[in-house]
Amino acid sequence: MTLNYKNVSGHVKNKNETMQRLVDAVGSIIKKKGYKGLGLNVVAKEAEVSKVLIYRYFGGLDQLVEAYVLKNDYWIAKAGEVKIETEGKTDRESLKELVVNLLKGHYEYFNTHEEMRSIILWEVTEKNNILNSVCQLREEVGSLLIEKAEPLFAGSKKSIKAITAILVSGIYYMILHAKKNESTICGIDVNSKDGEQEIMESIEQIVDWAFAV
Repeated sequence: MTLNYKNVSGHVKNKNETMQRLVDAVGSIIKKKGYKGLGLNVVAKEAEVSKVLIYRYFGGLDQLVEAYVLKNDYWIAKAGEVKIETEGKTDRESLKELVVNLLKGHYEYFNTHEEMRSIILWEVTEKNNILNSVCQLREEVGSLLIEKAEPLFAGSKKSIKAITAILVSGIYYMILHAKKNESTICGIDVNSKDGEQEIMESIEQIVDWAFAV
């Protein structure tokens, strides 16, 4: 049976709805103020609920932030798809297509998701146990793909680990740089449609080269 209660605004809300309101409030605050704007009172006010409910339903602000990141991180969201694809008998061409699609999707998602850009910026500039645990989850998702692809590179000087690492981190950096400074990267305007298309085509070309026998 779902228990109901009154929040500070006087509206009756159920547990699941309030949990969602709190998670959404984290994203809203990050978008408006950045990750440094997060705080118990601020999140509770944004969600229009008592801050006591943050402890009751999540255990604290850190756990609430973790819930938000787990729900919105691109790579964690792709875990199920990667697991299904890598558990089957995946050939070279199918794996190449999967890598291309994941990397392009990573670019598109990070380019349009302002809140996750703030989270990644937080992750790389400050030590945080919650964000570190999320990073480890991303690594687990990536390892499913790498372990499946590595046998295809046996005896080759190409490292699918290194190639993927460069592409993933490069996407993070150039989008963060372009969004913060509105500047070009090696003469490419990442914020323009033409620039985006050039990057997308190059991602595919690099992966094609990597998987070529």
